[in-house]
Amino acid sequence: MLLSIDRVLQLLAEGKSLGKIAELSDVNVSEIQSVIEEARKIILEYDKQRAKSKIIVKKKSSITENKNQAEVSDNIFEGLEVLSTIPTESVLTMYIDGASKGNPGPAGIGIVIYDGDDRLVGKVSAYIGKKTNNQAEYTALLRAIQLALYFKTRTLKIRSDSELIVRQLSGEYQVSNPNIKKLYERVSELKKQIPNIKIEHVMRNFNEKADFLAKKAADKKDKIR
Repeated sequence: MLLSIDRVLQLLAEGKSLGKIAELSDVNVSEIQSVIEEARKIILEYDKQRAKSKIIVKKKSSITENKNQAEVSDNIFEGLEVLSTIPTESVLTMYIDGASKGNPGPAGIGIVIYDGDDRLVGKVSAYIGKKTNNQAEYTALLRAIQLALYFKTRTLKIRSDSELIVRQLSGEYQVSNPNIKKLYERVSELKKQIPNIKIEHVMRNFNEKADFLAKKAADKKDKIR
């Protein structure tokens, strides 16, 4: 039997052991392992090449689920860069942050999106107008959940360095600011639509990418005018 990557992968998919594949191919197990390693390198190189091709999504979107679900809109694709295929109906992890220059002042949001294999698949850097830091943080959280709903995410982990937001959503802290309360209620409504969602606090040094994207967006004010 000819020893080829396609044939080895086919036999692996059929549940054959390395020993059985070696026996069928009349080669040593080490040669089968070499073929598998070569296939792994090809797949990694292909994935790397795809990641280099960035797709910037600029179109507006208004997505309405069934009548028992809330509408997902508000330009959710603004500032989104897709770096690789973002899977649907799967697991996503999103790091979020918001920044305001003036509190209130020119504000931006940053989101970094990873798939279930911890691969960077997308990011968001979007200017959101004049907001406070807390409004920007909540807006980033809202956008993350809206994107997760668009991709029909089954399990979502959101990580934020805002202890205030995490504690408010867990019920430990009350929400008194009327502007924040509207965002809080919107977030609370939408997150019910995701089967498994966890919003957790991380230290700022673990959230540097989202922080950079949020500050970068806040600095775009003069370019947007």
